[in-house]
Amino acid sequence: MPGFHHGLAAIALLALWSLPSSSRAETAPAPDPAGFIAEDPALAQRVGRPAPAMRWQTLDGQTLDMAALTRKGPVYLKLWATYCIPCRAQMPGFEALYQRYKSRMSVVAVDIGFGENREKIAAFVRKTGLTMPVVMDDGKLSDWLQIRATPLHVLIDRNGRLAYLGHQDGPALSAALERVLATPRTTNDLHFADVTQTASLAVGAKLPAMSLTDTQGASASLRPEGSTRAQILLFTAPWCESYLATMDPPTARHCARARELAQKLMPHSGIDWTVIGARLWTEQGDMVGFGTLFGPGFRVLLDSDNLAFTRFGVRQIPAIALITKDGHLAKILDGTRADLAAQIEDFERVTR
Repeated sequence: MPGFHHGLAAIALLALWSLPSSSRAETAPAPDPAGFIAEDPALAQRVGRPAPAMRWQTLDGQTLDMAALTRKGPVYLKLWATYCIPCRAQMPGFEALYQRYKSRMSVVAVDIGFGENREKIAAFVRKTGLTMPVVMDDGKLSDWLQIRATPLHVLIDRNGRLAYLGHQDGPALSAALERVLATPRTTNDLHFADVTQTASLAVGAKLPAMSLTDTQGASASLRPEGSTRAQILLFTAPWCESYLATMDPPTARHCARARELAQKLMPHSGIDWTVIGARLWTEQGDMVGFGTLFGPGFRVLLDSDNLAFTRFGVRQIPAIALITKDGHLAKILDGTRADLAAQIEDFERVTR
């Protein structure tokens, strides 16, 4: 996303957190601090769509029904991630907004669930003192919104329609909150969007045709046309080793280990290796450096529409999918497992 600064200095973040929450919530963020993320003009195209009907389990085990909340009144969803610097910078202001508006609308903190687990989220919530309901998305809402960056503020009006989407938490958000509260319901016949995803590929399934984007921005097939070679797909992100080195060091180390293992095995494997970068927080301009990081011999693609990550059910990085010579899914491996090299080498042996 334009304006999202990877790996900003921690001192900038700490300085931002030291500001009073009321100051941050009422002042438009400047482009330089860690909390800034530029608005995406494409978000305005989603305004007016019916809100999704979803059910979540909150961190404390309660069922949260989006349809029921929407019938009750306006809803404010904030999508975020524990390792996202702008999200962290906005959290005190988000809690302040919750305290201000909780009696007049439903407010829900939605962790996007990519690279997350409930324990990590719960620890973050305790540390930051969030008191609103907190849920973890399974990818359905993120995919439906075509989210490319967090934080994302989503307001749903009394008619069950998306009324506002934005990344920043300054005056524009405050004005939108008041506008949604002031908008009366004009219909009781609410309709909700279907956010059902295509089922993840099962082991043994043939890979569907899907088009991703190469490092130069050209369309590229996930599986090379006419290929009769086995294939290994490495799911990761251009920012995993750099940005997460500070924000989530264990995941950064796992991504580095998976890359180094791929670089060691690829030259002698007789298998096509394809690296798939997540669309979150990734611009096309990031892909050249990403390709250079892996080096010659790798196809490096950007999953700009989140097709591959969704079809393979990948929510944690790194992950590896093993594809047979005839294009069927043999196995998906957790990229953090200790025996990752042995698993890949076993696959190489049986595919020769």
